[in-house]
Amino acid sequence: MILVINAIAVYASFSVNHILAVYWAAVLPTLYALVVAPHALIGRSDIPPATITKILANKWDNAEELTAYVVKYWMALAYPTTSWRKQRNSVVLYLTSFFMGIVYFLKELFAAGMFLFVVGYVLYKMSLRVDRPRSVYANAEFRGGNNNDLARKEWELAAMSIVAFSDLYPDDRKLKDSASDVANDGDVKLLLAKYCHDNEAA
Repeated sequence: MILVINAIAVYASFSVNHILAVYWAAVLPTLYALVVAPHALIGRSDIPPATITKILANKWDNAEELTAYVVKYWMALAYPTTSWRKQRNSVVLYLTSFFMGIVYFLKELFAAGMFLFVVGYVLYKMSLRVDRPRSVYANAEFRGGNNNDLARKEWELAAMSIVAFSDLYPDDRKLKDSASDVANDGDVKLLLAKYCHDNEAA
């Protein structure tokens, strides 16, 4: 729906003969940056970090490390069925923002152009974070490491965080299913054997 509305707004900005029509394409990216992006960028959890660590410590030897990753990417982990859609939306909208920013500069609407570049940057940063754990987990380069220990380390944290997050909401079926899918991965089973001393997730 957002993509359709965005396409209509961009089309209207160039085709409708109205003094404010040129700004219509800026409305949706701006709203998305103001309403949705902060939750993805701030990295604020719905559960206090100390409580998260306490819960995870019942099963995970690296509970503190997992807590830091979970808090940082809370939005991505909390909404496993929609985080990919938010990532797609943020990509489309940051491209729209940069494009319209260029258009505004060409029309000598410099303040509007600068504002859209800022909006685009915010949405770009959001696109990198809003589905980060699953994007990293699905990335073969992160999984393999490719002589990059940091990449492999993040892959391990991403995989374990997806599994561990379901421990915070044990009655949530979507989170449980998401965790189960990852836990059945052969490489993840090795991580669970190493770090999870109550290996029910595997």
